[in-house]
Amino acid sequence: MTALKLNASILTILVLFLASCSSKPQDSVNDEFNQAAEESNMSAELTAKEGLQMLQLYCYACHNPNTQSHDEMLAPPLAGIKNRYKNRYTNREEFIANMAEFISMPSEDKALMKGPIKRFGLMPKPPLTDKDKIEALVAFIYDTPIETPDWFAKHYEEKHGEAWEEK
Repeated sequence: MTALKLNASILTILVLFLASCSSKPQDSVNDEFNQAAEESNMSAELTAKEGLQMLQLYCYACHNPNTQSHDEMLAPPLAGIKNRYKNRYTNREEFIANMAEFISMPSEDKALMKGPIKRFGLMPKPPLTDKDKIEALVAFIYDTPIETPDWFAKHYEEKHGEAWEEK
């Protein structure tokens, strides 16, 4: 055995021995494990830059917030969709699960917005197919104020009889 391998083996044994001699109670070890697991799940969340890039890449081709009028849209504004989902699904988990399910496999029976389907047609299945990435993007949409087209507040008020307020 080379000296390097021997030193690595001794170091591994020493670390394992010290870890097994920990005086921490089992609950403390479990708490640390759970905290590490939560932190690793947080890494799946998108930064503001990543979220905006994904919106631009996968969503804004059809849901562009910079259109000049409702007539220029290929699909309803994302802010309006977010509002509808937040009205229907009052907690974050339900919102993410249901919107991600629709995005993954759009269908008329799962659609919350029947009017836009009549006007624009059913959303095509997006090129983004990774379930975790879709859920991360939907979580970003839930957590982040979404840019609204300048004309949308007036349009919303005309259609719904109430002032637009992003949820």
